[in-house]
Amino acid sequence: MNYQVFDTYEALSQHAAQFVLEYVRQHPTATICVASGQTPMLTFQTIVAQAQPGDFDQVTFIGLDEWVGIEPSNPGSCRAYIDLPLITPLGISPERVSFFDGLAEDLEAECQRVNELIASKGGLDIIMVGIGMNGHLGLNEPGTSFDTYAHISQLEEVTASVGQKYFQSETPLTQGITVGLKHFLEAKTAIVLANGDGKQNIIKRVLEEPVHEGLPASALKIHSNGHLWVDSAANPA
Repeated sequence: MNYQVFDTYEALSQHAAQFVLEYVRQHPTATICVASGQTPMLTFQTIVAQAQPGDFDQVTFIGLDEWVGIEPSNPGSCRAYIDLPLITPLGISPERVSFFDGLAEDLEAECQRVNELIASKGGLDIIMVGIGMNGHLGLNEPGTSFDTYAHISQLEEVTASVGQKYFQSETPLTQGITVGLKHFLEAKTAIVLANGDGKQNIIKRVLEEPVHEGLPASALKIHSNGHLWVDSAANPA
């Protein structure tokens, strides 16, 4: 695992954006899975600002996860946090974007649809995610098997509580649907981003604890090309 500390959130975001831009210019048909939330927001904005015409014409984007029961038009949906700052301004054609449908009548079939899409692309080229306060990646909560592909997760209280910040009013959050840790481990490049002093404790755990399923982010340590990039505020040292 490559651990790198950047002086500021801006420097972290610039590095992450530049990595993606350089990758897609060398691999124009890349398949990229990105997370929603606040951590990657500046990375998305930087990608949009620095992208050249044609950079993303053949790239496929896959949304990492979604809250079950939340409409895609809800401003707090995971889709909104990727669509509005990244997909729409880049002008990505709809057939090159796939988000989980948290309202699907058959959630298991929705998982299978995403599994088949990723498999048809030969796996993910890049997966770029944040890290939860409990060490989750996507909505893979502690205890999730590292051998799991896309699945429905039962949300821990801390995840449901922290998730309220994305919504304008109190919103029940009990389940998520998410790309699995097996997808994360099989991706050609896996990147975890963290910023802010609120992430110091969980970054310290990832750095110091052995790999175990009680700490999903520890899977990064056994990835063949795993990167943990943080700003100085999130660095526990």
